[in-house]
Amino acid sequence: MPRSFFALCRVNDQNVVRRIPLQAGVQGEIEQLFDQQEAAFLDGKDNDQPFDGKWTPDDNDLLVIEDAPLLQPFNDTLQNGPAAYDRLDVGNYDEAGIKAVFMRSAVNQTRILLQRFQTSQYLAKGRFTLRFDNNQFARLTEHGFSLDTKLTAVIEGPQVKFVSFANLRKIMTIQEHFVAATEAEVQTFAGHGHFHVENAALFDAAMDERSRKLIKGVLASGVLDHNDVGTIRTRAADIGLEIAEQDGRLVLPGDKKRLKVILNFLEEGVFKGSFSNALFETNSKRTVQ
Repeated sequence: MPRSFFALCRVNDQNVVRRIPLQAGVQGEIEQLFDQQEAAFLDGKDNDQPFDGKWTPDDNDLLVIEDAPLLQPFNDTLQNGPAAYDRLDVGNYDEAGIKAVFMRSAVNQTRILLQRFQTSQYLAKGRFTLRFDNNQFARLTEHGFSLDTKLTAVIEGPQVKFVSFANLRKIMTIQEHFVAATEAEVQTFAGHGHFHVENAALFDAAMDERSRKLIKGVLASGVLDHNDVGTIRTRAADIGLEIAEQDGRLVLPGDKKRLKVILNFLEEGVFKGSFSNALFETNSKRTVQ
């Protein structure tokens, strides 16, 4: 039985699902494409890691967020079938609002295969788009869109599994799962008695998502409460990291790259190579024993 093809669209500030009708010949090709992308997406992924916002997955990891209400519109399509949904109309791209396209898996009928959709994938007849036909180029006379070369995520019941949080959040509203320090928390961190901020303007300018995530982790760990300035400097020196001191406080430098290294160290994300003695930043916070 053919698998239904759907689009998640943003219409009037609401997420809605639309069905994408396919010609018989195209149906099989789309299913094959998604099957191949599913196999590539899952290849070598033998570890599901609950997402905590702190690290990038290793090659064998899939990050996991559990949020049944968020994923309900996708899962509903498994029970409702295509007849319950309006057809996708791309006659007006501005109104279509496509955020993702998806279909269920063939090997697991409760798994949904999800591709992110970008506006650059639209093929508008008004742009003088060329298509190749019978060894010649002809003008595209109807609206259309291209598909991505890989899956963004798979949905299994109340869980969505993914590799890139940045790509997933372009499809779903998942800010509550994004662990990052608020502005108030950043200021609390900077104002801690352990620190001297070398340049307040440069410090504020360095507060991108990565820096805020590191600060959130430091505050949550309690490392500043359980270790004094001398202990922190000694631990840093033990791995070859020099942290300057001024008036008995650790200097948070104005240099963004240097600041990130110190933040990563405080969040236990810096280590010294066993053989090279070089300093490295780890992308994983899992213990090995």
